[in-house]
Amino acid sequence: MTATPNPHILVVDDDPLTRMMATEALREGGFATSEAEDGVRALAAFEALHPDLVLLDVMMPGLTGFEVCRRVRATPAGELVPIIMLTGLDDSESVEQAFDAGATDFISKPINWTLLRFRIRYVLRSAQLLKELVRNKESLSSAQRIARLGSWEWFVPADEVQRSAQYYRLFGQQVETFGDGMESLVNHVYGPDRQMVGAALAGARKGVGYQLTYRVVWPDGSVRTLLETAERTDEAGDPQSILMEGSVQDITEQVEAQRRIRQLAYFDPLTGLPNREFFRESLLSAAARCLRNDSRCAVMVVDIDRFARINDSLGPERGDQVLQVIGHRLRERMGDRTPAEPAGGGGLPRLKVARLAADEFGILVSDAGSVDEVLATAHELLQVVQAPIRVPGQDITLSARVGVAVMPDHATEAEAILKAAETALNRAKRVTRESVALFSEEMKVAAFLRFTLEGDLRRAIGEEELQVLYQPIVDVAQKAIVKAEALVRWPHLARGSVPPPEFISLAEETGMIVPLTRAVMERVCNDIAELGDALPPDFRVSINLSGVNFMDAQLIPTVRAVLDGAGVPASRIEFELTETVLMRDLDYATLILAQLREMGIRVAVDDFGTGYSSLAYLRRLAVNTLKIDRSFVGELNEGQGVAIVKAVIGLAHSLGLEVVAEGVETAAQLEALREQGCDLIQGYLFARPMSSRALAQSLSRACVVLPQSPAPAEE
Repeated sequence: MTATPNPHILVVDDDPLTRMMATEALREGGFATSEAEDGVRALAAFEALHPDLVLLDVMMPGLTGFEVCRRVRATPAGELVPIIMLTGLDDSESVEQAFDAGATDFISKPINWTLLRFRIRYVLRSAQLLKELVRNKESLSSAQRIARLGSWEWFVPADEVQRSAQYYRLFGQQVETFGDGMESLVNHVYGPDRQMVGAALAGARKGVGYQLTYRVVWPDGSVRTLLETAERTDEAGDPQSILMEGSVQDITEQVEAQRRIRQLAYFDPLTGLPNREFFRESLLSAAARCLRNDSRCAVMVVDIDRFARINDSLGPERGDQVLQVIGHRLRERMGDRTPAEPAGGGGLPRLKVARLAADEFGILVSDAGSVDEVLATAHELLQVVQAPIRVPGQDITLSARVGVAVMPDHATEAEAILKAAETALNRAKRVTRESVALFSEEMKVAAFLRFTLEGDLRRAIGEEELQVLYQPIVDVAQKAIVKAEALVRWPHLARGSVPPPEFISLAEETGMIVPLTRAVMERVCNDIAELGDALPPDFRVSINLSGVNFMDAQLIPTVRAVLDGAGVPASRIEFELTETVLMRDLDYATLILAQLREMGIRVAVDDFGTGYSSLAYLRRLAVNTLKIDRSFVGELNEGQGVAIVKAVIGLAHSLGLEVVAEGVETAAQLEALREQGCDLIQGYLFARPMSSRALAQSLSRACVVLPQSPAPAEE
């Protein structure tokens, strides 16, 4: 059998968007296409073009798809042309009407275009096979055996059926056990498919051909999938002489291949959970049912807090195990215990839990109760996530945030309700300390403002509206300012001063952190060049690098270009990176830090002690300074806080690293740090961030006056 090169498909639909999507999908699959927007044009196009297959919408103005199908079948050229009907109707009456009209297949909307291409190929292949069999009847027996194909002939008035030997083999039956008459077929069909087969046989009794796929149950309990095609072979017109002929092919392997394709398209390979696309399509169905039945449904989006730290510290394998456990727990809590697998025929089952992103899970409650009940469920899900997870060697305790939205309270469309839940989640992550956030219109407004802020930030970077201030860092022994940290500030023209955490996180989310950081580098280098001799010979300015900056392939070339452009020596610059960024990929970090050291740039580890790393890793890294996180400095009045700071300082000095304590605000904290041998101090106790000119003035002073803690009272 030779397949038709570039089969020609006639797409008939009154919706221009559906025609466009169908045409694009089919052309990507190697099909030639033509379009028709209504039934009249469809009939004219069919007569002129003689397509190999017709993709036909049911509901159209003027001539319906059913009527178009009947008229095509009434033409000599249209007797055997496959006709696949597309509709949002899935009731049995519509199915029967479609087959009565002569449809060869029936597909419900929304359409999975990838799977549709496969369906069309199978339909075309079957139609071509049928034509070949008609032309080569002398080799029918051999062809059937090779193709796992059976044939039959049915004289309808007398219900006399002649079946080939291969036909019975496809059902795992013998002639004597199969049964007489055409209705005996239904007894071997898998239960859910019997109605469809019955409708096709009812149409065949009237002389209407069909093509359909159905499942049969073998005596051993196994299920096979068959593709059956039937056509009328007598002279049409006499209901007392209807003779139908058909072929049946075992396509179990092809269907299994389709199932695997669906698995890849709709399921997360790590957790086995449905993916975002599956969740989106299920939400569309749930939203339709919700509005139709005047009921409620809820969407919850669960996000694991700082999950990247698990991968950074324990490795991706442990991180994957944690995600698998979380997915299993969520399914257990929601009662979603049966494997969620796309059903045959293009439909998708209802789901409850899906993996939407790397550390983000979606929960769909189709029949939701009150808002209070939904929120109670959300809190229960938090408890599920936060329960300790045992991995080899240790227990891991996670925290999470949940965004919640309810239909129709917060939206009446599927995409809108998912967006509302994600908006609530973002609010919970950024602003509120509450772990569960319910969507509100205020959140929508805030999200819009954040969107507008993104545009403002992009403009501010381009127009140099951002300011760079410098906070001095003091050497305790020398009582002198030896370096300063560059801190970026944004005096918004309309909103006033925007908090750094807000616009820095926005910059990281949008990718603007790269041009922002370059702008800061350029400003710092220009200030250093302008200050010139006002800076002590060994004075350095530290610049913060985010994880996005550090992983940027253009980091090293950018740094060189900025330094060369300003004429500033690399020894004036120090980069600050968090330990989480450095631990993400030790091999990569080692390479980049070595290049920075070769240039003469020093590196400080910022916020040390807040991650999962160890000082032992620092032996591999070309770092010069540790900055003790302000949270530990704030606990210096507690015994455990002093012990932690003492241990960090001692171990750092053993590795030849200098130590900076951040967030020093009291004389007591200063005294405690001085007693433990801390090298450098930074905080409001000495100075707030200042302009470059103010920094120069501070540097001109002979020494820095360090406050003294009050002496203890005499007993």
